[in-house]
Amino acid sequence: MVMRVLTDAEKQAIEEELETLDSNMEKVANILANKKTPYFTGINAEKLLETFVKVKDYLLDDKAKNRLALVEKLPLLYLQINKLKIGAPNE
Repeated sequence: MVMRVLTDAEKQAIEEELETLDSNMEKVANILANKKTPYFTGINAEKLLETFVKVKDYLLDDKAKNRLALVEKLPLLYLQINKLKIGAPNE
C-alpha cells in the first residue's frame, strides 16, 4: 500500500486546524471548570472534550488516513460548543 504524501498546503491546513482545535478544547474545558455549569451540560462537555482529544490524536498521527477529510468536517463539531454554552450560565 502506498501512502500519499501531503503537500505543504495540506500540512499547513492540518497545523492550523490543530491550533483551532486546541483553542476549542480550552473553551470546553472552561465550561467544565465553571462551577455553575449544569450537570447534564457538564456531561456533554466532557464527552465533547473526549472527542476533541481523539480527533487531535488522529490528526497528529502521520500514518492516519483521511486526515484532510476530518479537517473539513471539524467546524460541524465546533458548533456543539455553542449548544454547551446555552446550557452553561455566564459563558
